[in-house]
Amino acid sequence: MKVSIITINWNNKIGLEQTIKSVLSQSFIDYEFIVVDGGSTDGSVEVIQEHKNNIHYWVSESDSGIYNAMNKGIYTALGEYCYFLNSGDVFASDDVLTDIFRHDLEDNFVCGNIIWDEKGKLRKDDSYRHRDWLFSLYDIYSGFLCHQAFLVKREMFDEYGYYDESLRIMSDWKHFLIAIGINHEKVQYVDVDIAVYNTDGLSSTIGGKAILAEKQKVAQEELSEQVYKEIDRLYYLSRNGFVIDFVHSKKWIHFLFKVFLKICTTLKLTKL
Repeated sequence: MKVSIITINWNNKIGLEQTIKSVLSQSFIDYEFIVVDGGSTDGSVEVIQEHKNNIHYWVSESDSGIYNAMNKGIYTALGEYCYFLNSGDVFASDDVLTDIFRHDLEDNFVCGNIIWDEKGKLRKDDSYRHRDWLFSLYDIYSGFLCHQAFLVKREMFDEYGYYDESLRIMSDWKHFLIAIGINHEKVQYVDVDIAVYNTDGLSSTIGGKAILAEKQKVAQEELSEQVYKEIDRLYYLSRNGFVIDFVHSKKWIHFLFKVFLKICTTLKLTKL
């Protein structure tokens, strides 16, 4: 089986129905569909039961949060890749999975384009096409990798751990940081519009200070003090205009930072 599509839901009956219909409309058939509901009381369970013959596994029970629900889906998944399409999100077309798997996929992470649904206004984001130099440690720290744009090999969760359920909003980002930023797992870009991402979810509506606080907490735990301070310093410089358009134009800064990390590694100053 190529991919496990995992949908988590809590009291979002309308969004869940849209997501289920989007999955069942796919022309690609080598997938399993997993729905993890958090004990909804709004009729979501009835929607699941209506489509249960086309859902390979589902459960409706209380959970401790988003990442607890996502982990339940991973535990159950049997596909080579895991893909999270949460309630309210939909595939960009009926041929998304067909278009992805016609490529020769070799890497443990596969990413494509995402379409942001900002209160009904659609905005395409294809910035991940710059994968040849995008996914440095700094780029991950300073940016945000949208999990709806990524397929992740199931074995990556066994290798680097499941989602940290103690975090509220940045646990998927932590997994990217550890696997891609620190351990240099490769990312394969495919020029496919994967999903329309509903920005009404928690991670899109919560304040930037809370997001940054969780990022800093994770980075301090996973990186050496010296590397963390340098990354955080560059990040604040960029926010204050001293490093202009870092990701897209300042490749020389990226190169210098890579040299810095190499020196630290050689001198055994980092955990990398």
